[in-house]
Order: sequence, then C-alpha cells, then structure tokens
Amino acid sequence: MLFGLLVFGAIVALVFAFVATYNGLVAAAERATRAWNELDALLRQRHDEIPKLVETCEPHMQNEHPALERLLEARTAVFAARQTRSADDLSRAEVTLRAAATAFMARAAEHTDLAVSPAFSLLRQRQATLDLELKDRRDRYNEAVRAYNTAITRAPGKLVALVGQFPPLRPLDFTAGS
Repeated sequence: MLFGLLVFGAIVALVFAFVATYNGLVAAAERATRAWNELDALLRQRHDEIPKLVETCEPHMQNEHPALERLLEARTAVFAARQTRSADDLSRAEVTLRAAATAFMARAAEHTDLAVSPAFSLLRQRQATLDLELKDRRDRYNEAVRAYNTAITRAPGKLVALVGQFPPLRPLDFTAGS
C-alpha cells in the first residue's frame, strides 16, 4: 500500500514536472515569436520608407539607375525573406539591402542639390534611426532565441523538447559574411 502511494506520488510529480517544463518552453517560444514580430514591424516600416527615398532622389539621380535598381531589388529580397520567416534568409537579404542602401546614399550625397535638400536630410535621418532601432530589436530577438535554445538543450527541457517537437531557432546576423 505504501509502495503504491509512493509510485503514484512519483508519477504525479513527473507529470507536473513535464507540464511545467512544457509550459516554460511554450513561453520561451512565444517570447521569441513576439520579438520576431516586433522586428518584422520595424522592417516593414523601413520597407515602406525606401520608395520615399527613391522618389525623392530619382529626379536628381537620372544617371544612377543601377544603384536604384539594386536598392529596389534588395528591398524585394528582404520582403520575400520576411515572408518565409527564415532567420538565415532574412540575414542574407538584410546584409544585401544594407550594402545597397549605403551605396545608394553615398551616390545620392555626391549630388550637391540633393545633399542640401531638407527632404533628403530627413530621409537620411529616418534611415539612421530605423537602423538603430533594428539593431535593438534584432538584439532582443537574438536574446529570446538564446534563452529558448538554452531551455531546449538543458535537462529536463531537452526531453520535453523532443517529445513536444520544439526545434531550435536561428539567431539573426545582419553583418557581412552571414
């Protein structure tokens, strides 16, 4: 009788431990998803700013169509990568967009009439602000991913992750060579 109660108590304790660990993994996954969504909202804002930049610069940069095309192609690639929700695809596309935007802004700054334009200055400032905010949101996402990945690799989370099908997540890297 006492042995039966001990076995029953051990089973109940294991079930509670499993449920608590599972709920912890779900919460960690939700934090990573929320961080991704916050980053995605900011990427969408920057995505919407690029046509304004092109519209402002195009009249002054008629001979710069290749730079304009690279910027718009890179914008399209980031949009497609956002849709796949793949950290690797988004990292690659974001690196390409940053390179195209930097080259475009450098070419635009060479046009004196454009460089002194208040509209261009405002757009440059907005791009710089968005880049800083994107870095902050990317860091928050990466921290959430690190916490989640740590939770699914430590006991008892590893066992629960296998049973509950919690795959590891990939961090974002917006630096060249990613």
